[in-house]
Amino acid sequence: MNKKFALFAAVLLTLTLTATAALGATANATIVAPNTFKITAPFAGTLLPFDLLSGDSVSAGETLFTMDTIPVYATQSGTVSAVFAAVGDDAEGTAAHYGSLAVIEPQNALYIDASTDQAYNDDDNRYLHAGETLYLKCGNEKGTGIVTSVSGTRYVVEILTGNFDVDDTVRCFRESGTPSDSETGRGKVKRYDDVAVTASGRVAAVHVAPGDSVSVGDLLFELVDAQSAKDASLTIASPVDGAVSLLNTASGAQVYRGQLLCEIADLTTLELSADVDELDLSAVQVGDTLTYTLDAYPGETFSGTVTQIYAMGDTRQNATYFDVRITLPQGKDLRLGMNGTVTIEK
Repeated sequence: MNKKFALFAAVLLTLTLTATAALGATANATIVAPNTFKITAPFAGTLLPFDLLSGDSVSAGETLFTMDTIPVYATQSGTVSAVFAAVGDDAEGTAAHYGSLAVIEPQNALYIDASTDQAYNDDDNRYLHAGETLYLKCGNEKGTGIVTSVSGTRYVVEILTGNFDVDDTVRCFRESGTPSDSETGRGKVKRYDDVAVTASGRVAAVHVAPGDSVSVGDLLFELVDAQSAKDASLTIASPVDGAVSLLNTASGAQVYRGQLLCEIADLTTLELSADVDELDLSAVQVGDTLTYTLDAYPGETFSGTVTQIYAMGDTRQNATYFDVRITLPQGKDLRLGMNGTVTIEK
């Protein structure tokens, strides 16, 4: 009885091994994009808000990200008399050469450097307030001005109206009829210095030209990081039709030059990536034809050519698996991330 049982067991083992050899081994597989493009920041700065998500489809030339700029605003209302900076220029270098990026002549270019020393003998006439309006007179010429600062007996009056010249001596009054008992003092007409516009960075945009009128707060220039290339674009576009396989940043993030922002998978070329156990790898060679199924097409069997076997494996739970790439069938709607099973004949 024991001999019969031993013989039966041996036959069963032989049949099992034969069946296993006939069936071969299987490997899990996923459709991947072998060509992936890394999108990096062209220079240090801030990303404007965007709605790009991982997995989104993108077209070649489509804007993925836009870099924010550093605005330079007018601090003085007036007329732009000169613009020295052009797009691509280093702002500090331009200012070092010309003294500024641009020059603004103040809208009210003249002022009176006045004193209360010759004010009418009345304490009220010697007590002035910044912001109050005074009435001006020089010979037969009259005008108006506003007190911009007061320091002891001295005060500054910005001339608003009237035809006065530099070095004119102008009398200042509290009352529009300029009676002598309302005189608050007098002083010489002077000219404000032109406003020199300066900043640091590389000029990305110029919004003014000589002769333009500007108001306080108007945008004059936009700058980016000084280390950026002269022709650096503010927009970052996709180089290919594909899908976002990795998103590595967020809206409003501060980024550094060369920082990885996302990866774009080229969907024009897809292939099957099989996870082959090291025990089965000897049965696979580049150029072999392997059969496989795809979960998206149940009941169908496909065949493809092995195009690459990666040299380094991935160890998981005391076993090492190697990435084996296989061609995909034509004429099927195949998408990144679809799953399948590869059969390996031994």
